[in-house]
Amino acid sequence: MAKNDGNVKDNLKKGIMLVFIANLLNLVISLVNGFILPKYLSVESYADIKTYQLYAGYIGVAVLGYSDGLYLLYGGKRFSDIGRKELTVCRSNLILFQGIVTALAITVAGILHDKVLLITAISIIPVNVVATYKNIFQATGEFKVYSRILNYTSILNFIGSMILLLVIGTDDSLLYIGWMVLVTFIVWFLMENKIRNQYGFRLGFSLSIQNLVENIKSGFVLMLGNFSSILMTSIDRWFVKALMSVQNFAYYSFVVSVENLINIFITPIVTTMYNYICVTKDFEKIRRIKNVCLLAALFLVASAFPARFILEVYLTKYLASKNVLFILFSTEVLYMVIKGIYVNVYKARKQQNLYFLQLVVIIVVGIIFNAVGYFMFKTNEAIAGATLLSVICWYVICSFSVKELIPTWKELLILVIALPTYIICGVFLPAVEGCIIYLAVVCALAFALMREETTFMMGYLRGMIKGKVKRGR
Repeated sequence: MAKNDGNVKDNLKKGIMLVFIANLLNLVISLVNGFILPKYLSVESYADIKTYQLYAGYIGVAVLGYSDGLYLLYGGKRFSDIGRKELTVCRSNLILFQGIVTALAITVAGILHDKVLLITAISIIPVNVVATYKNIFQATGEFKVYSRILNYTSILNFIGSMILLLVIGTDDSLLYIGWMVLVTFIVWFLMENKIRNQYGFRLGFSLSIQNLVENIKSGFVLMLGNFSSILMTSIDRWFVKALMSVQNFAYYSFVVSVENLINIFITPIVTTMYNYICVTKDFEKIRRIKNVCLLAALFLVASAFPARFILEVYLTKYLASKNVLFILFSTEVLYMVIKGIYVNVYKARKQQNLYFLQLVVIIVVGIIFNAVGYFMFKTNEAIAGATLLSVICWYVICSFSVKELIPTWKELLILVIALPTYIICGVFLPAVEGCIIYLAVVCALAFALMREETTFMMGYLRGMIKGKVKRGR
């Protein structure tokens, strides 16, 4: 048993490292894209690109939970346990099912004469096939392959964007959106090739209505939960897009793009913890990881300070979004714990119904908060503040739902002190001074209240760095 637990820990650490490295590459590329595109594209074209990405975030709903059912089915298993025939059935079901959905979506886009919606419809099949492969690789602990999918997508998107911007010099948003869709087809082809060469699976075409229905039934509630999670994290953008100007939407979307860079560090935890929690029942160990996640997130959000500095000296046309930057970044501290720990616990326990019901409540709360924020102030800052309040409510609900992980007074004290300090330093102080004061406060809190977790985190980072240096030599 101890040996098996050790293997699980080793797989978790290796998985975090692999996904972290992939996301580090994604960070570099996203930084370039995130700051160069808004610098040289018109505000209107940038708003179109962000509109496509907003639409694309909901494409996963079209599978009605089929890929989520596979995620639950294969959680904790090995990829080799699936078999060629079973994988062929999954792929065939998905392509046919999504082909029908694509035809319907194209028809709707044609009726509405919406070009961005039309391109979104065309991307449904490749996006959902690639997403399903990612789900399967994630659930089975194949983090090396999972990380390569991220690498392919990031590198290809970067190359295409730079060619369109710097070589062709176009401001046509449809070309940038079209390239993103083409990348999903290319990644799909590369994944098929990878599965054939690495695992020896030659996938054909074999349908199974029973397989389709069973996995939809199994994953439908989880899909609703994931959809609700996406909706919950995008309610603010829908309010800004529907009720405010194109400029407001572009400014707000720019902050969301920068905020998403934090997800590059959060994703390794979210991705690997599900497989770990499926086979580990020791909640003391999970609590320790939860506290490490909290501390890591508090340090990570300090990246908003250099982002603000870049706004002030390089992207001055988006300077109006600097206050929103810190309000939205503060939500990522809570998201790290919610998505990395609590949501994975719900999935591992097969508590999809509880997860979904919680999100329904939070969505209603989010809509109310955003509506009040808009009608009282009509500013991006008010919408961002409403989002922060919604996430705090979600964190409180999760905390009391998983009794084994109810926050201690130390966890709560760190949050109560660190988050207000972060927003005050970001909004009212110069970038450099604000960053120094905030990090000093977080370091003092970490060593005073969570010394064991802080020492563990420092040791883990030191080990990662030493490992990379040795491999480099």
